[in-house]
Amino acid sequence: MPASSAALAAATKSLFFSLPVAFDPGQSIGPYLATADHDPHGEPYRFLDMGALIATQAFGENDPAVVKAVLRHLPYAVSRFAHSEYQTIVSLRLKGELNRIAPAGTPRHFVVNTGAEAVENAIKSVLLNRVRTAGEADGGFIVSFEGAFHGRTLGSLAVTHRKKARLGFPTFDWPDVSFPADDAGAKVTARREERSLKQLWDLLVSGRLPHAEKSKENFQRELAAIDEFLADSGRDVTEFVQAQRAVMSAEVVRRSRRVAAVLVEPIQGEGGVRLTTPRFMRRLRLLTRIYDVPLVFDEVQTGWGMTGRLWAHELFELPCPPDVVTWAKKAQNGVLFVSEELATFFQEEKKFNTTWEGDPVGMVRLMALLDHLDLEQVRGTGAWARAGLDGLARDYREIIQNVRGAGVMLAFDVARADWRDALRDRAFRLGLVLLPAGERALRFYPRYDTEPYALDEALAILRRAVDDIVGGRVVPSARAAGPEIRVGALECPLEAIEVFDITPASFETLKAQIMAVEIERYGAVSQYPPDVMRAGRRPLLQFTAEMLESTLGNPRAIGVALRDRVSQRIVAYALGSALENHDEEGVGADPRQGENNTYYLQALATLPSVQNHVEIENHLLEIVRSRARAAGFEFLSALIEERIHQTGPAWFREAEILQTIDNYLRSGIRFVYAQVNLAGAGEPEAAAPSARGG
Repeated sequence: MPASSAALAAATKSLFFSLPVAFDPGQSIGPYLATADHDPHGEPYRFLDMGALIATQAFGENDPAVVKAVLRHLPYAVSRFAHSEYQTIVSLRLKGELNRIAPAGTPRHFVVNTGAEAVENAIKSVLLNRVRTAGEADGGFIVSFEGAFHGRTLGSLAVTHRKKARLGFPTFDWPDVSFPADDAGAKVTARREERSLKQLWDLLVSGRLPHAEKSKENFQRELAAIDEFLADSGRDVTEFVQAQRAVMSAEVVRRSRRVAAVLVEPIQGEGGVRLTTPRFMRRLRLLTRIYDVPLVFDEVQTGWGMTGRLWAHELFELPCPPDVVTWAKKAQNGVLFVSEELATFFQEEKKFNTTWEGDPVGMVRLMALLDHLDLEQVRGTGAWARAGLDGLARDYREIIQNVRGAGVMLAFDVARADWRDALRDRAFRLGLVLLPAGERALRFYPRYDTEPYALDEALAILRRAVDDIVGGRVVPSARAAGPEIRVGALECPLEAIEVFDITPASFETLKAQIMAVEIERYGAVSQYPPDVMRAGRRPLLQFTAEMLESTLGNPRAIGVALRDRVSQRIVAYALGSALENHDEEGVGADPRQGENNTYYLQALATLPSVQNHVEIENHLLEIVRSRARAAGFEFLSALIEERIHQTGPAWFREAEILQTIDNYLRSGIRFVYAQVNLAGAGEPEAAAPSARGG
């Protein structure tokens, strides 16, 4: 894809990377995303998007209602007003619409720019509530849940429990409790729920202060009272809460005021699309209400219809509404909904403020679609997609597992994390966009109006991708722990390949991916005879990172890595240095030993999943040859698989074979010690590209 490659190359100074394609919104339609690249007939290549642009798009691309609305409001695209002081007709219209759709119990609202800002302001509001009403100078602490993701600002990081997002950043030392995912049967789920509620109850009655009475019997008594209330739908919640508070000691009340809020996602999105039961959420709501602790629902991802209900927490039929709800993504801005009680603090001058108070064009997009929302349509779309995923899980139960979700917020697990990444990559190459979540989940997020034919096409592509990965329905053998990944799952066109020089400075950055190639190619014991020579569990044929790093430390070392722009994975590498630095078999008898004019190619490996591995290997050999010549080497020697010698470029096939080893290191693989005169060989078969820095 040359246009995409050029656009990406022009943006190489960016700190972040994404899907390796440049999309063209103008040519996109429905769930089909056009790229900047076109076929010979001038039509753009299109990807079928089942990520809903990271859950931000409720409806298909270029919806006529949105296009008309934006055209009518072009002045709002030309000039962006700072709504904190300069309200416009559009910003006021949006606030009127928010009055209409606000979740029950949280009628007041504040517009910001992003989901993280909405969460950050929710955090500020509950902390200020404790400062003002409980005399807690630091505002107390907020309790969140294991696996949660609430944003990347410093406050939201304190309630986010995803290591990759949080690691290394100093933030508030706030506790989290376990999230009782409903994925392991009723009895296991019930135990998880009770454990989570007990962890929360301990924090409520102790306030994280010493010498608290955290009797399990007291917890069981309170939980039984909550369950009894929930079983009797005719009872008044206010009377029940007051009765429970009446028996609390003053000390417990004082300690519980240290808890500023409990923050929870109705469904954990980034954490893996993890669901819990309505029973747990009802108990949670009553427990927080009894202890007068605000309950905050983060609906940044789930809000406005995605689960088949306007707000996902409506799925739980709570005995009383939450105190705060955050929303973003499909809002095209960030929105914070709060109760009347908490709204008091927003009136204080400049304590809650943002220059923009939202993007006006985003407001226009949202308001154009508000009346399009049809929850029956959402549920129907979700049911169609869910049925297709369930069918795939039945057919490939050894790889696709635990299909789950609500509405169009769907996901499934892949049996292993590395298979998840391979499956996602293969689906992308076939034209389907899927987004990962958690450790081994793939999300399947249709837009609300995705037609059945598009869903069927997406499911068919996913089926092809699974077939390409596992080679059909695989019954695991006694030796294998799962489906055998079929060689030839990935195709890496040379125009999609980036070249990196491996240097001592770049090796630390590239090491993990280089070693992944080395281990996948030569490290699997199961591919060798039982008596293969090993060092512990490692076949001797596989180099260690220390060996490669040692070679890089040699004078005149040359290393090259090839990275696929599509998957962002290193798919092949080669490494070596002057012959005199090595002692592998055959080196001592090399006729060029001591002349200091021979490059010894110590290591060359490609991912076994690369279908066009011969083309990739030959490309790599051409680059190595060019680098070696430029470094002043006259010869190249290598102890290498005979297969690579036989399928290599013409100049390499003409290399002199100095030694043949039929069963090298008892691997069952024939190796040859080959030597070629670089100065006398012809021109390369393909020009070796220049490398980017590692």
